[in-house]
Amino acid sequence: MEAGRIINQGQAAGEAQMGQVYSGSYPAFAGNSLQVVSLDKTGAQMSNGEGRKPTYSAALIAYAPYATPQDIVGIAGSASKQVRVLRFGVSGRATAANQLDVQLVKRSAADTGGTPAALAAVSHDSNDPAATAAATSYGSAPAAGTLLGAIRAQQINLSAAGSGGAAVPVEFDFGSVNDKSIVLNSAAEGLYLNLNGATMPGGTVLNVFVEWSEE
Repeated sequence: MEAGRIINQGQAAGEAQMGQVYSGSYPAFAGNSLQVVSLDKTGAQMSNGEGRKPTYSAALIAYAPYATPQDIVGIAGSASKQVRVLRFGVSGRATAANQLDVQLVKRSAADTGGTPAALAAVSHDSNDPAATAAATSYGSAPAAGTLLGAIRAQQINLSAAGSGGAAVPVEFDFGSVNDKSIVLNSAAEGLYLNLNGATMPGGTVLNVFVEWSEE
């Protein structure tokens, strides 16, 4: 066994090595398998803070909420993958500057009905497979699935339309401070942006995005 001799990624011949040069492709190693460390092309142990899991985003622009809205945008999990929600963001404007209470709620059964519109799931890497989770907006009130509870709540400021200013968006981040991301373990589970049935200020429109990974 040698330590430090650089070999090609995936080389089959010869004795076991202590490290191999990382090729740039993302291997899918079996759970609990023993692997050699990857080296960069200088022979140093590779260190990369960028995630390797397939990651996706979906976004909605200038969404006008239905009257006294509850769930307005959500992501439901997958029947074949474990889905980890990484970020959920919202910002908006109204005819006059105002405030709006928003919350994220997790459900063990997905919403149904409500004039749903599928949001395009865009892969962060075109080499990754298509997303299996489903992001959806609602044009009318859906039938709410079983509520597990609210996991975040915050007030956002709505800027005045045409004022030339933009209110700071609210972003809910998960898994960035050594905490666990919001994990959806089945297609039934979902995470939803909820407006708590409040009366919307006149002219309210919202921009919303959600980011997640699948494994």
